[in-house]
Amino acid sequence: MQHDLTLAMLSWRQPRTLKHSLESYQRQGLLDMAKEKLIFFNECTGEDRRIAEKYGFTVLQAKRNIGIAKPFQELIKAASGRYFLFLENDFMLVEDEATCEQELQAAMAAVETDIACVRLRHQHHYGDPNYWLLKVWEGRKSAEQANLNATYLFNEPDREYDEIERVEHLNRTFFVADSGIANFTNNPCLYRTEFLREHFLQREFTEFDNLETNIEPWWQAAGLRIAQGRGLFKHHPLEVSGSGFAQHKRIKHSIKHWSHYLIRIGYKRRVINLFLLQFLPMLIKANINLGNKVMVNLSLGRYESE
Repeated sequence: MQHDLTLAMLSWRQPRTLKHSLESYQRQGLLDMAKEKLIFFNECTGEDRRIAEKYGFTVLQAKRNIGIAKPFQELIKAASGRYFLFLENDFMLVEDEATCEQELQAAMAAVETDIACVRLRHQHHYGDPNYWLLKVWEGRKSAEQANLNATYLFNEPDREYDEIERVEHLNRTFFVADSGIANFTNNPCLYRTEFLREHFLQREFTEFDNLETNIEPWWQAAGLRIAQGRGLFKHHPLEVSGSGFAQHKRIKHSIKHWSHYLIRIGYKRRVINLFLLQFLPMLIKANINLGNKVMVNLSLGRYESE
């Protein structure tokens, strides 16, 4: 079913990743659900344009890389749909067509209430890296801290934190929190387009302004209601360097995922969570750091940028 929806994408120098993501959108029916498909390319190439047009996208472009903030504004200006689904090129669709339809309909119903934004990165299959979980893994954030990202740790985060509320829209479950503990993100999100025009178009951005950093002070103070449901999209970039450092990160994330899924199969008490996510990693890190040194030496100085 087609909806009054603008699918708005941002891409830069990743044609293989872009094609892979668009193939998943076509295969699972997402492209047919949007009445409008826009894509903004930084440093647009002929290959970029050919890929986008093959999948029915209208192309917006810049001759050089101008970051995220200004392209985000240009996509908002060009959008004609009532709803605005923002995606970067490295988020693939991991649910089937029926689930995608249900989740999108519920998200659109949610933003017609007092909910400003519905996050659509998948709750279980979120991809690598998940920076919030990585910060928990590294001890820079506490697993005890109330945050909407707790949906990545707990199947029922509303039972763990009073600040998180459970709501239902069209028989789909969402967890809702104040924007003070639900940061602005350029991960997949659905908004009403009018909300974005009201709050984002009047802002002045320079090239390479960090969109998240620029928006975050207002976002945290605004008292917005932000929702996270099951989600639809997995972070899955294909163009990576393959360096020793990248391999090290994937080993760390594998261990993190192992502890994460132990939690999800039922061991959800706080003492166990803290052990799995904070104490256990400390026991393993010495070996990981040693392995990393070996791999970095083998990588001949090639480092993957995050």
